[in-house]
Amino acid sequence: MIPRLLVPGAATGAEVELAADRAHYLLDVLRLRAGDAVEVFDGRGRRMRARIVAADRRGARVAIAEEIPGPAPSPLRPTLVQGIAQGDRMDLVVEKACELGVERIVPVFTQRCTVRLDAARATRRHAHWQRIAEAACMQCGRDDLPTIEAPIALAAWLETVADADSGHARPRRLLLSPGATARLGAAGVDAGRPVEVLVGPESGLSPAEEERAIQAGYEPVRLGARILRTETAGLAALAALQAIAGDF
Repeated sequence: MIPRLLVPGAATGAEVELAADRAHYLLDVLRLRAGDAVEVFDGRGRRMRARIVAADRRGARVAIAEEIPGPAPSPLRPTLVQGIAQGDRMDLVVEKACELGVERIVPVFTQRCTVRLDAARATRRHAHWQRIAEAACMQCGRDDLPTIEAPIALAAWLETVADADSGHARPRRLLLSPGATARLGAAGVDAGRPVEVLVGPESGLSPAEEERAIQAGYEPVRLGARILRTETAGLAALAALQAIAGDF
């Protein structure tokens, strides 16, 4: 497999001096040298052949050749609204959701969320999640970077949902709830219609939060007979939806 590299703004026929972290990845991690072939993508859906034309202690430069076809984004354009989980569980959600074709991830603070972030820590964590998404796209063959929103309170997010629906096509909104009577597989999705999945943190959403989400247009559904962990539930839902009407 040809190594892949994110190069924002990449254009055919250009020579690009790589940022220090990307040059380190090619030269020190992958042990590539001048003359080796690589594949670059711009994070907005385009991929191109390229070749390393300079590699030394000062860095690396690649020459970008022709554009080549890559996989299309999921027709569901899925959004995962994820209650912020503890430790590396959230990292896992971001990484695997990227692999599953998510278009946007919205980390939300909820009443039962045990993660507390001040403004500085929230900014650092947001940048960390973006780096995880970039690495996941490099690994899985995606050419479009998903949007990782800054952390937001669930109540504030639900208000933006109501505002966004005014005069716009409404996505299918699904709330994962162990107490729901409808199953995800029976709820159905329309190919080509955006879908949003809302998942609570480790202790789930409170009854009041579930009620507010339902009022905002989310349909409560459950995945099956077993209760899944927060880092599993959203990923399982994305995989199921992609299998039903997405790009799997």
